[in-house]
Amino acid sequence: MATMDDVTLASAPTNALTLPNIIYPVVEQLDKSGYKDIQSDLHTTFFKLEELYPGFSRSFLQSFINKEVSPLLATTNMNELTLKLEKHCDKSSYFISSSRGEQEFHELNIRSKNLKHILSRIPDDINEKREFLETIKEIASAIKKTLDSVSNTYQYFKTAEGRQALENEKKEFIKYSKNFSNTLKAYFRDSKRDDVYVAANHLLVQTDYLLRTIKLYCETDTLDDSLYPLLSHHQNQARLISPSRYSSNNNQQHHNLRQSSSSS
Repeated sequence: MATMDDVTLASAPTNALTLPNIIYPVVEQLDKSGYKDIQSDLHTTFFKLEELYPGFSRSFLQSFINKEVSPLLATTNMNELTLKLEKHCDKSSYFISSSRGEQEFHELNIRSKNLKHILSRIPDDINEKREFLETIKEIASAIKKTLDSVSNTYQYFKTAEGRQALENEKKEFIKYSKNFSNTLKAYFRDSKRDDVYVAANHLLVQTDYLLRTIKLYCETDTLDDSLYPLLSHHQNQARLISPSRYSSNNNQQHHNLRQSSSSS
């Protein structure tokens, strides 16, 4: 029987993606309804609530669905929904900016975006075994290409701390790639789709963190931490982060985000 910690750990990636994949896109549409002036405040408020109470956004949204929409929609699987909506979100700000004109960064943007898009197709493709098997092959190829592109950016990191930070995130990405592979093997035995959705959401989150680390050390612009998914403290307890990684203002932002996610 699953423990409460197991349940919290399993929900971590979905909790992390509820803000960027569901809440923020809704807030961004408010300017069309004449509420542009409060967009920034709502954006900040939701982020701070999620920071203080990990999983708040998911609980808020689920409560709204249960109360306000039809019983049919009230059964919405949040793990599936956050995964499926990834391909519809404008996440251009998550990728390396055009100020870095090197081919390696351009290639990384293309490959990581492709990986995220293929992962978000899983809820549609999983119903047809032959199509799903092809999707799995595409994901495996996209993971490899993304990792290759990440490795190609090492030459642009000016400090050992930066290279170590990227290496740490790369290891996390590889860990969750292996977890995704193992989950797929289990799925063909037990048909537990939700486990596949959760594993895929983990990969989406880890891809965002890979890109974030590269932006942090290879761009000069200040990062907006509220754009990035927060991981629950249950997941982050396993992370070992050296304080020496953070020396500049941007590096301190990276430290603060990780710390806010890992505090109990």
